[in-house]
Amino acid sequence: MSRSPMNFTVRVDGGSADGLLPFPVRTLVLTGELDHGSAPHLRKALEAAYADQCRHLIIDVTGLAFCDSTGISVFLAARQTLAQRDGSVALAGLNARVQRTFRLTGVADAFATYSTADEARAAITPS
Repeated sequence: MSRSPMNFTVRVDGGSADGLLPFPVRTLVLTGELDHGSAPHLRKALEAAYADQCRHLIIDVTGLAFCDSTGISVFLAARQTLAQRDGSVALAGLNARVQRTFRLTGVADAFATYSTADEARAAITPS
């Protein structure tokens, strides 16, 4: 786990194929406040996931206290990158405050959402 200077952490779980799925699936667990100052930290974690040929990404936002439009832009860019690999981005654990930001910016329906990261992982099927 690494901490950015702006009260934001990213923990990366998963990676290599686990026998159930024939490709790497990463889970990024976000904690704190995702904004203009901390977004580069998330971008760096995503770049590492892309380098591992990740096709499906679960972003667990259970511990995310705040997300502004910059953070949403990072999520959308990840979605676009993985769509080019026939992959996906799922969000897990959206709290009411973060969910409201997604609705206000018009991207609430752009992502599959799940209550937990385990539910999101179970929804991924080999293609």
